[in-house]
Amino acid sequence: MEQINVALSPFTRRSRSLAVSHRAHDLGRGLEPGEHVLIHDPVADEHFNAVVADIHFDLDDTEYRLTVGGRITAEEAVEWMSPALDDDNLTTRDLVDLLAELRRGERDISAALAGIRAR
Repeated sequence: MEQINVALSPFTRRSRSLAVSHRAHDLGRGLEPGEHVLIHDPVADEHFNAVVADIHFDLDDTEYRLTVGGRITAEEAVEWMSPALDDDNLTTRDLVDLLAELRRGERDISAALAGIRAR
């Protein structure tokens, strides 16, 4: 999971939407639509989960529109950033990953049904 360090403005906190530049935040890899990321606000020392809602490509950069979710504790943030374990215990991160898979599947099915209905 990627962590993005950015100070959240009062407007961003109210709107729950954040634009993030790939280059400006030196992300290790490209993000995918529906992917969950972790936001750390170093000014307030708060962590939030977020989902990649949209992607815009330029010649020089890629910009992601994130939907900011709920605040999580520092301990949960550490758990989310640590590699997944191979044991049988479900973690909060496991549940969030499962929900993300379900959302992606629902989006794919909805798109397929829309295509069928259009015929």
